[in-house]
Amino acid sequence: EHGEYSHTRWSPDGSEILATRGSGATARHRTMSHNPWYDVVLFPAAGGEGRPVVRIEGPTLSTRTQFARPTFGPGGRIYFPQMGVSRADSTRLVSVARDGSDRRVHLVLPYADEIVVSPDGRRAAFNEGDNVYLVPIPIAGGEPVRVDKKNGTLPVRQLSKRGGLYPSWRNAGTVEFGSGATYYAHDVAAETTDTVQIELEIPRGSLAQGTVAVTGARIVTLEDRGVIDRGVLVATNGRITCLGALGECETSGADRVVDGAGKTVIPGFVDMHSHFFREYRGIIPTKAFEAAVPLAYGVTTNLDNSQWSQDVFPPALMIEAGTLIGPRTFSTGDPLYRGDAARQNELSSYEVTEDNIARLQSWGAVSLKQYMQPRRDQRQWVSDVARRRGLMVTAEGGDLAYNLSMIMDGQTAWEHPISYVPMYSDATRFFGRANTVYSPTFVVGGPGPWNDEWFFQESDVWRDEKLRLWMPWKQLVPHARRPYKRPRTDYSFPMMAQVLADIIAEGGHGAIGAHGQQHGIASHWEVWMAAEAMGPLGALELASKDGAYFLGADQDVGSLAVGKLADLMILNSNPLDDIRNTTDIEMVMKGGVLYDGMTLDELWPRQRPYGDRPWVYEDVWKAGPRPVSR
Repeated sequence: EHGEYSHTRWSPDGSEILATRGSGATARHRTMSHNPWYDVVLFPAAGGEGRPVVRIEGPTLSTRTQFARPTFGPGGRIYFPQMGVSRADSTRLVSVARDGSDRRVHLVLPYADEIVVSPDGRRAAFNEGDNVYLVPIPIAGGEPVRVDKKNGTLPVRQLSKRGGLYPSWRNAGTVEFGSGATYYAHDVAAETTDTVQIELEIPRGSLAQGTVAVTGARIVTLEDRGVIDRGVLVATNGRITCLGALGECETSGADRVVDGAGKTVIPGFVDMHSHFFREYRGIIPTKAFEAAVPLAYGVTTNLDNSQWSQDVFPPALMIEAGTLIGPRTFSTGDPLYRGDAARQNELSSYEVTEDNIARLQSWGAVSLKQYMQPRRDQRQWVSDVARRRGLMVTAEGGDLAYNLSMIMDGQTAWEHPISYVPMYSDATRFFGRANTVYSPTFVVGGPGPWNDEWFFQESDVWRDEKLRLWMPWKQLVPHARRPYKRPRTDYSFPMMAQVLADIIAEGGHGAIGAHGQQHGIASHWEVWMAAEAMGPLGALELASKDGAYFLGADQDVGSLAVGKLADLMILNSNPLDDIRNTTDIEMVMKGGVLYDGMTLDELWPRQRPYGDRPWVYEDVWKAGPRPVSR
């Protein structure tokens, strides 16, 4: 029977296979991780029809766990975790008989993401706050026991301090789990843990091999605000090797020459607040719209500064390997949430802070997202550990006093707007001279309504042909079709842009951050709003050059110069005349690879179509949504 099967397990005697079967979300144009329920099914090992045992309904998954994981226990009973009415509610370890009857609740764990029972039923391993713990299971028959790691009636053993996910039992005495590229096997009796560091190298497939040239175009280099009216750009093996006026670079040996007459070339955007991997939650197909749509809109590099590590770092590596099409992706990994007692990740000491940061760095974090830690000493711990480990620190911004204290203590940046404008010169001068990076994330927050709502009301965003090509219908309609209507003066973005311009004028920096509001085009909305105070050229610098500085990658991206990566957009019209021309994209180049600006068909070095877009269902777009009664 067709379905979404996962977590297959042999029965102890090998006669049956246990699996979960999803509700069919993928047939409804969502992903496997969005199933509202899973059926636990037993199959004969020799083949034959499966027999449903129990349906696990409700919020069976957090943003990390993805799927319910049933396991066999003693007496043939089947154990599985069951979350409460909401994600904030308790997680329960439940078991049923093989026919689904005799339901029992054994343990109640307030914040566990996963629970798996040992084959002998004596212990459970659970994941909480990105670490793995071990707890005994009381003899069945009594009331379920609530597990509290600090003050509970059952002894809890912590098996990891710097990361542990997806616990599993090799046998009744060995717990296996992993974090990043590290594999652990814990011997329960000996109370020892073997550690294996996994090393894997594969060819990098994200850079073009060969030489490509663009000739005759206006080139906005963003190097010292430079503009070449009729220029030439040559890139070899993914990096720019020559840039100058027409005739200054040799192009006769190029494998592909693009005639840029009448076109404008600008650097690719560097979006520093992206959130491009929320739909897939770690289950990454080879065609992922959340990865593709920003690249189609010219975002060639991005930072996802608050995303579960196992959701974002694997696709980032897939993009580098060339098996997934999307922007060059960096991340902070998991946010360091404010007083995270709910997930048992509270930064209770300097040592605990370093353990959490080491866990994130082991996944590949280049920056940290300090998320509203309530005490100043906690924020100082984060900054100090980051400085020693060579990481940047960004933050969820707060009020003026909060942001001032963060920057005084060595933090490098914050996102989201201070919720009042204007800002007086004493504050803007301090932030500027401290080389602060302020990413207002114009589209969300600020005084008044969220600023993305202005663009939904000023044009029929849902009719945009490019968005229809790249966005699932359910993620473009109805919010874009039923917008709020307000006077433009209700929106704060012109004043927010002026605050940022004042900080930059004093020596600070900024960045765009589309926040995943409307994938692709929202990055351009950020640029258009910045232009209210900075003008077109200043807004382009914010979109690329300042973002690269924020990332710490300005030696490689952010402007067009010899030695840098060939990341650029070829536009049909000039954004210096009208900043909204940034969406008039003819082609996108990332690392020398040339794509069609509408379809992302690869034009060079290979000629190959992007292929099917499984999330697009043409019958819906052709018919259009049904009229709405008013």
